[in-house]
Amino acid sequence: MEKNKLFSILNDWNYWDKPMPEFFPRDEYQQKINHYLKTGEVIVLRGIRRSGKSTLMINHIRQLINNGVKIKEILFVNFEDPRFEGELNSELLEQIFEVYKEFVNNEIKPHIFLDEVQHVAQWEKWVLAGYELNRAQFYVTGSSSKLLSREFGTALSGRFLAIDVFPLGFKEYLLFNNLTLPDKSAVITQKLLYKKNFNNYLRAGGFPKACTLDDDLRRQEILMYYETIILKDIVARHNLKNYENVKRVSLYLLSNIGKPFNLNKVRKSLTLSYDLADKYFEYLKDTYLLFEVYKYDFSLNKQYANCRKVYCIDNGILTNTSFRISEDYGRYLENLVFIELLRCGHEVYFYQGKKECDFVIRQGINIGQAIQVCYSLAEDMTKKSEVQGLMEAMKTYGLKKGYILTEDDEYEMNIENFSIMVKPVWKWLLENNK
Repeated sequence: MEKNKLFSILNDWNYWDKPMPEFFPRDEYQQKINHYLKTGEVIVLRGIRRSGKSTLMINHIRQLINNGVKIKEILFVNFEDPRFEGELNSELLEQIFEVYKEFVNNEIKPHIFLDEVQHVAQWEKWVLAGYELNRAQFYVTGSSSKLLSREFGTALSGRFLAIDVFPLGFKEYLLFNNLTLPDKSAVITQKLLYKKNFNNYLRAGGFPKACTLDDDLRRQEILMYYETIILKDIVARHNLKNYENVKRVSLYLLSNIGKPFNLNKVRKSLTLSYDLADKYFEYLKDTYLLFEVYKYDFSLNKQYANCRKVYCIDNGILTNTSFRISEDYGRYLENLVFIELLRCGHEVYFYQGKKECDFVIRQGINIGQAIQVCYSLAEDMTKKSEVQGLMEAMKTYGLKKGYILTEDDEYEMNIENFSIMVKPVWKWLLENNK
């Protein structure tokens, strides 16, 4: 690419001669970035599209400047700029670096930010060489879970630190909407305010831009995210010919959140081959749209052979692509709890014996926590089923305390020397400190 054209593209995305925007601060992520920066390793931000990875980069650039780094010591490259299409390879990366040195900074080791880098062929080799030669402090973002596995895990093994970026959690959602969090040491007041915002969050989800829009515009925005994921991150990236089949698999799984499934069931329901169903499911997981959860078993072979469950990255996608929330409120609560557990870095499974428990959390080599989620415990049969499933899991793993999370119930039960804490999901989210 001609030098002046390349510099023009870079100049559009950088702040060398224009003021920087101010974005909502996500302090927890910023603290992680600052902590990892001390190591000098490549810092990787990975997560679904529009979850805020690029914004985190811009916020970090602002912090670097506030700490004395000059703006021209920073290079930001967005590889989703269509002007780069057709030339995305390691040679382009070297050319970008040379143009930056010639036109902007040839004296001081820069901070280089490579946004949505999965589009660039063999980028990992170029970053590895730059890391080994101490040419820059590197930051990369990507919307592919394979970013750190088969595609470059070997090349950069031991040289990167990864941060998973999620859409806004409930606490962040409140702050994003200029609401204060309750004091940790005080009884939560303004219960109706938090419940109202929780109900909005449960439907709207946590994509930063989308949750600021009214219902109709938000729906259009989220559907655009969803279509882009299917078309760009799956169909185009993997050179697939059948867009509709990918979408059918996606919608089938989104409509069966929290329910046990296996790929044979998906295959039969959608009249696909097993290999196609498996391939499309892997692609959907790769984009961070969907996550699978295994039934816990001490044998890994049995774990992989059993039925699995699937959950979605964000409730906003569920409410706008599958069934309405009023039809299955409990499963939306369950999805929200799962994503929070994932956000907190937990290793999550489900329990299934004679009864079922929605989530068991592995801590070290043992299961350390059991959680059941349901809409309400008001009806005796529901209460019996949910309590029995939790109790069975607690007995199996030697736990003395468990949780049942609901829409609005709150009390404690003591059964057979076991303690069961019943809490509203919204309150659990506010009190959760990982």
